[in-house]
Amino acid sequence: MRKLSPLKLFILIVFSWFPFSIHATPAFNKVNGYQRNGEPCPLPTYNAYQCSKLCVRDIQNCPTQYRPSCANGLTYCVDGSCQTECSQNLVSACSCPGAPPIQGNLYPCHGGETVDIPNFNASNMEAQTMQACANKIGVPDTVPAWNSNPSSIMWGECPTPDYGSLTYHEPAFIALYTFYGSCLVSLIGWTLYKRFREKVIKMKFNRITTSQNIQKEYEDVDSEEEKRVSSENPSKAILDDDDTSSYLTSLEPEEKMIIKAYKRDWIGMFIFFLYIIQTFGMIAYMIMMTEDYYTEYLLFRGNQTVQASIFIAMWYIFFGWFAALVMFQHRLPNFFRIQCSYSEGQYVQVEKDEPAMIFLEAEDFIMRSVRRLEQWGKKIMGLDVVVNTSPLQKTRTGTKFFVYQCTRYVYHPETQLFTPHEFDLGGTNAELAQQKNGLTNEEAAKREELVGPNFIEVYVPNVLMAILREFSSFFYIYQFTVLWLFYYFAYWQVGIADTAVILLSAMVKVFVRLRSEHRIKKMAEFTDDVNIFRDGNWETKSTSDLVPGDVFEVAEGKTTPVDAVVLNGNIVADESSLTGEPLPIRKFPLRPDDPTPYDRIGAGKTSTIFAGTTISQAERTEQGQPVCALVTNTGTGTDKGELVKKILFPTRVAFVFDEQIKIVILILLACGLVCLALAIWLYAKGTSAWFYAMFAIAQLVSPLLPAALVVGQSVAAGRLRDHHIFCVDLPRILMAGKVQLFCFDKTGTLTREGLEFYGAQPIEDVDTIVNQRANKTEPKFSTHHEKVHDIPRLMQMGIATCHAVTILNDQFIGNPVDIEMFKSSKWKLEMTSHEKDDYVDTFTPPVETPGNNSAPVHILKRFEFVHARMSMSVAVLDTMTNKVHVFVKGAYEKIKDLSNPESIPKNYDETASGLARSGCYVLAVSHRELDLDEIGGLEALRHWNRDKLEQNIDFMGLIIFKNQLKDDTTENIMELKRGATRTIMITGDTALTGVYIGRQCGMVEEGSRVLLGDYNQEQDKVIWFDVDDPETFNDVNVDDYLLNSQHTPVELAVTGKAFHWLVDQSLIRKYLLDIRVFARMTPNGKVQCVQLHMERGITAMTGDGGNDCGALRAAHVGIAMSDAEASIVSPFSTSVRSVKSCVELLRQGRGALATSITNYKYLILYGQVMMMLKIFTFYFSITMSQNVWIAIDVFITVFLTWCVSNSKAAKRLAPQRPTAQLLGPQTMASAMGLVAINWLFLIGAFVMLYKQNWFRCHEFDASSVNLAKWWLLADNYEAAILALVCLYDFINNAAVFNFGYKFRQSWWRNYPLVILWAGYIVIVSYWTLANPNNFGCLFRFNCGTKSVLEQIGYKPPSRNIEPYNTPLGHNVMPWDFRWRLWGLCVGNMVATLVYEKLVVLGPVHAFLARHFPVERLKVKY
Repeated sequence: MRKLSPLKLFILIVFSWFPFSIHATPAFNKVNGYQRNGEPCPLPTYNAYQCSKLCVRDIQNCPTQYRPSCANGLTYCVDGSCQTECSQNLVSACSCPGAPPIQGNLYPCHGGETVDIPNFNASNMEAQTMQACANKIGVPDTVPAWNSNPSSIMWGECPTPDYGSLTYHEPAFIALYTFYGSCLVSLIGWTLYKRFREKVIKMKFNRITTSQNIQKEYEDVDSEEEKRVSSENPSKAILDDDDTSSYLTSLEPEEKMIIKAYKRDWIGMFIFFLYIIQTFGMIAYMIMMTEDYYTEYLLFRGNQTVQASIFIAMWYIFFGWFAALVMFQHRLPNFFRIQCSYSEGQYVQVEKDEPAMIFLEAEDFIMRSVRRLEQWGKKIMGLDVVVNTSPLQKTRTGTKFFVYQCTRYVYHPETQLFTPHEFDLGGTNAELAQQKNGLTNEEAAKREELVGPNFIEVYVPNVLMAILREFSSFFYIYQFTVLWLFYYFAYWQVGIADTAVILLSAMVKVFVRLRSEHRIKKMAEFTDDVNIFRDGNWETKSTSDLVPGDVFEVAEGKTTPVDAVVLNGNIVADESSLTGEPLPIRKFPLRPDDPTPYDRIGAGKTSTIFAGTTISQAERTEQGQPVCALVTNTGTGTDKGELVKKILFPTRVAFVFDEQIKIVILILLACGLVCLALAIWLYAKGTSAWFYAMFAIAQLVSPLLPAALVVGQSVAAGRLRDHHIFCVDLPRILMAGKVQLFCFDKTGTLTREGLEFYGAQPIEDVDTIVNQRANKTEPKFSTHHEKVHDIPRLMQMGIATCHAVTILNDQFIGNPVDIEMFKSSKWKLEMTSHEKDDYVDTFTPPVETPGNNSAPVHILKRFEFVHARMSMSVAVLDTMTNKVHVFVKGAYEKIKDLSNPESIPKNYDETASGLARSGCYVLAVSHRELDLDEIGGLEALRHWNRDKLEQNIDFMGLIIFKNQLKDDTTENIMELKRGATRTIMITGDTALTGVYIGRQCGMVEEGSRVLLGDYNQEQDKVIWFDVDDPETFNDVNVDDYLLNSQHTPVELAVTGKAFHWLVDQSLIRKYLLDIRVFARMTPNGKVQCVQLHMERGITAMTGDGGNDCGALRAAHVGIAMSDAEASIVSPFSTSVRSVKSCVELLRQGRGALATSITNYKYLILYGQVMMMLKIFTFYFSITMSQNVWIAIDVFITVFLTWCVSNSKAAKRLAPQRPTAQLLGPQTMASAMGLVAINWLFLIGAFVMLYKQNWFRCHEFDASSVNLAKWWLLADNYEAAILALVCLYDFINNAAVFNFGYKFRQSWWRNYPLVILWAGYIVIVSYWTLANPNNFGCLFRFNCGTKSVLEQIGYKPPSRNIEPYNTPLGHNVMPWDFRWRLWGLCVGNMVATLVYEKLVVLGPVHAFLARHFPVERLKVKY
């Protein structure tokens, strides 16, 4: 049998049943009934009807002009070929599939003749066509139709195939029974067997361990922490239901886990192997059914209805099978295992609630209902938890453990819980400092068994597994099951194109994700050689061998492998990659005599080195002792490990559109049901209606829809990278587009990196301060000395020595303020080793003139600056006088509290606050002189703790720095405020300095009154006073001022103490959004402040690292100003230390969010135009040509979606944020308005068409055409009009949504979209206006059968044109109508553009927004 092309097979197969399903006339008008003047339509002429060939017993019976002939020596054979000898096995060209075999020899005559049939009547089509063809060819009109044994001649048109009746015992049915029966039996059988085995195991477990013994174990728990954990265990009902499960409660409530043990079973392994085979079998059977479609349903004896019905059932099973595979992929392995007790378990299944950050701008009844329905469905199906399976292993001592999220969980029999093991190394600094002897190898091995190796193993799959992981999501299942319909139902060209697009985008995602994971793997996995003190000896081992309690040598140039405390030596560490701290930090050893509790992120931070930081310097302080540290945390227990875990296992971030997309999909599915109803009513019946409805749903719910909502963030990430802003969490980009509150650190962020030393203001005769205090002289401030050489020597000594600055590679290392202070002192730090002496550091004063004193001073003891204390101190030996001076430096408020009250000048507050009010950074210094003989010498001094050293101190003066704004701070703060973003300052500096800087940069509104709140300990309340006139306006009622703020603008500022008091009294939320400056904030206070703002709106935080890193991590959007590109301190990091980076982040975030919503609207409109098109095709029983479908689904939709994504962010921040609501008023008005306009113009086009005389009586009649060819449904005026109008809509929708509005640049700046849009419009305009041509005929526009085109006066195109099979034979519209149609389409485009620009985005929107404002967060920007 001659092989048929897929398209011709589609003709023969699909439309063999169309006469029984397609209505000949639309429901509400009679086809070809009346002319415009009311006269009945005459019967039409069928132009260029293609006659079928003749079949004859003898070729001499063929009419002369159609008689075949062969060259000399060749014979004409029954298959229509010329051969030297005709084989007996040749099949006659007159044979038909599914028909009785030809008896005898039948030869085909040459055919291809066309004939015009006047007065054509579709009801008598067969007789008319046979008679007309007989007359044209010159044979009797008595020539019979096809039969297997004609007498001499017959027509060769094949009858409907007949393969006999179905018995349902055909091989295909037997194969289907066997396959699907095996699937059902294996799964049901295994489920029953599994339940029986688990019930037996459970009964055995209950006999061995009675409930009384379990209760007793819990009652024996002594630890309060263990009691707390056990009290949070599941209810008895849960334990009774599942005695083999354990329940783990970690420190964070969202990390509660349920842990179940499983073991392998050989029957389960066999069933699992069978399940894999059956999964591939599902695909194989779908391929078989698709192939059978293109081979005339031979497997089902040509019965299309049965074959299609079975395919539909298989399609549902296929979808359900793979949907279940994807949804339960993490539970599936354990489904084929037996749940058991921990003692028998080989695997554990960990179930944990999935934490999510969901941001809803508004929540209505529908959204709440959908969310409840979703949560209910997830709970029933067990999808409300995250499931992971890990092998259950044993240590050498038999302790069971498993690894979950890179952390080892160890089984504790006393609590029956798996928890990460923690070692109690000591709670105080002294206890840790005394652990210098290290561990034995035996003890270290035991500890390694409990905590695991010090190595964070990051699993990165190979390419094949990464591809499988990518495709194991529900939407890919939806995409490919829908595409299977395309392949099956003769739409394979678009199926191939869509598959290619999906595969290409998936491959890009796979390789981008793999590259990111390899980068994380490189950052997380680290090993090196290290010297460890074991069994009293130093041994060289791998860093992965380190365990808590180990003592290891800290070497210069090495990366710290663990979190550890310094035991001896002075260390300088570069923490930029971990905390974003711009300068290396000096670290000091713990003191064995320090009883204060150890706090690694508080006071103990200066003695803690963190994993992932680089050791820039390691200086010995004890002779013969290497610089060493005590390991406190390893692996994921370190700060770095916790950050890596957050990156590897991030909290799911859900925006409002993530929730509303579910409602949108439900709406679109409802539209699909409408299409199904219309298809059944107007177009088709039975299985065909189902296929058309599935196509409608596939086009309404575009497979590109989810990607459209996030594509903007990928483009924005690239643009942020161009501005040196790096992102490690892409969903946060869209969140940046909704930032309402932006918190700033001051120093190094708003102000310049370094402060400028501005001199000192000591008390009078400060060099005699000891005598003054002995004589009880009233202290008074001296003059302000700007030059350091004018400052008295004792004050100079304090400035030069009270810091922790060191030198590394000729560069000062330490706090930037201390560095500036020390450099200004002109003193010199002697870089000599102190291993042999008892000094911490040695300094020498400058010698400006010969003979001046240059006696050095030695640092005997130093307590570093701690944020919690807001001070530091040193004990200094002055070799010139042989006296010991104690200097205590810190915040002027703190030093006032620490100093003896009688040493404080009366105008202390006025002087210090005055300097701060003028924008100065003010520190204070106090002094104490010690008599070594009285205290027991240097050795006794070294054992003093901090409190003892810093007691009984006398104030000696103020140290002053200038705090200068960065050049671009003011303009960028104003840009943020213009962009409806409230700016807040959270600083560790004084409140008055913060207010001054706030006013300078425009953060504090010009002309506003600023009230400062400070905590008064005596009155135990916060006192509010006017910073500009504290004497007149002291202890004012802040509520009264806020009530009158519309008349007199008021800004608030608070100190750290006031902030915490307001928090304790639950008053902070009342004033939160009125407070502009939060001053004297500790790192923990900054975190708390950011979290409070997060309750009120989406909050961003920026700082230069260090004490800001906690707040940066906590904020919705954190941007660290760090030189390290791979900084993991926050989702964003930038090397451009300017507020401009914050503006750029918000600008790109808003652009990305607007672009994502635009892509969504474009694809929604694609679906709505497609629905409109479908309804018209159903009504008129027409379709579009295959090439038009391909153009729409591949070239127009995919390329324009990509172009829309390339819109650039607006150059300025608009005074509002883009909507994130898919069902918000603006989004709905835009989409619904455009749908209405498109409907009106399409209806207008058909009204215009029906008013044409040349169209009436030439309307498309499905009963009057040869349904053997599918594309005939596009070869008519109705299909051409429908296709052209909708093509303009598909193209123009992208331009409509490309208006920049407030968040993106003007439409013409999106060059790819403008070029592609213009190109597409030109092409469609050419199709609309041009005479018959090769390009237009390829898409069946203004074209026809060649002979018909010649008849109506057009030159036929050169390309081959498949003959039109409608009676008219062409769909060429008159020239004037083409221009009118083009004008209508252009009017449609203009109307939609004007509606979007003026109504949705323009004056109408502005008017409605003013009169019906949307409720937003009301704050003063």
